[in-house]
Amino acid sequence: MKKVAIFGGSFDPIHTDHVNIMKACHEKLGFEEVWIVPAYVNPFKTLSSSSVTQRLEMINIAIKGLDFIRLETFEVRKHERSYTYDTVCHFQKSYPDIEFSFIMGSDQLDSFENWDHFSDLIKSIDFKVFLRSDVYNKDIVEKYNLETFTFENNFLSSTKIRNLEDLNLQIKEVNDYVNNKLMFLYERVESKMDEERYFHSLNVGQEALLLAQLNNYDLNKALVAGTLHDVAKRWTIDEMKSFIAKYDKSLLSEPEPVLHSFAGAFHLKYDWLLDDQEVVDAVFKHTVGDKEMSTLDMIVFCADKISSERNYPDVEKYRALVYSDLKTGFISLLEQQYNVAVKKHGPNSIGQKLIETYSYWVKGE
Repeated sequence: MKKVAIFGGSFDPIHTDHVNIMKACHEKLGFEEVWIVPAYVNPFKTLSSSSVTQRLEMINIAIKGLDFIRLETFEVRKHERSYTYDTVCHFQKSYPDIEFSFIMGSDQLDSFENWDHFSDLIKSIDFKVFLRSDVYNKDIVEKYNLETFTFENNFLSSTKIRNLEDLNLQIKEVNDYVNNKLMFLYERVESKMDEERYFHSLNVGQEALLLAQLNNYDLNKALVAGTLHDVAKRWTIDEMKSFIAKYDKSLLSEPEPVLHSFAGAFHLKYDWLLDDQEVVDAVFKHTVGDKEMSTLDMIVFCADKISSERNYPDVEKYRALVYSDLKTGFISLLEQQYNVAVKKHGPNSIGQKLIETYSYWVKGE
């Protein structure tokens, strides 16, 4: 009889340890197939951070080339809370010629007896428990005579991934997908910002999207760069300086109000592992620009200054300029920013980068 392991969970997102557990099922426990069954909504969670489509797409990315893994959408097709007992009954009834086991992580042992129809479930299928940490509920293991197994364990969790922890151990292609889809913004950005700054960031993302459309530029790249431009804006000055010092101490001589752009760029590159250098550069340059400004650099620079909530004098004039010609609008906004900075801080306190950018683009030097 064919042996199949059922592996359920939220997979929000799927990560390296999920895949390593499935590999161990196939390579060490002798299962011919592993059926990964994402839940529509985990019964013990009130909300899933990702859409069903996103989770399915991430799973397909993670299992590419692993022919022994089969993605089963039984639970997500139901569009309601998922219960393991219903899933097990469905598969056992639909495939009577298959011997099923159910895979679970040891972190689920504490709530195991609270699973729906538990007394029937524990009798209906064999459970295989993979040890996610050294500390687990041994009483439950002994009470139900559960088998436990080890695997190539990176001690990851979806919660850690959502909160930017241990991303170097995550599946790169899945992490790239998350970054490109701007997923988990609440955990990664909103919770570290005040509401006004968060909505400004969303507005800049939408403005950048519009400017990308007007300039025949990559829409998603513009949306990502615009939305994330102020990712470090609400860090303390000490946090910014400490972070910048790890990568380029020369930037510490720049004025404090612009440090968030440098810290944000480094944060995206080294903490988010965002490997699109064009996006990182656009975040880096969005406050004071540079002699070298790509289309994306100009889009994000301008979008930040003319986003929908901006209402300073002449903002409509600048919007019209940017919409009609991106480069002309950028130069006008740069000149305005330079003049405001000089008036507010004096010509000797506006930072070398803004002076260099202004000299090149406005004065033609």
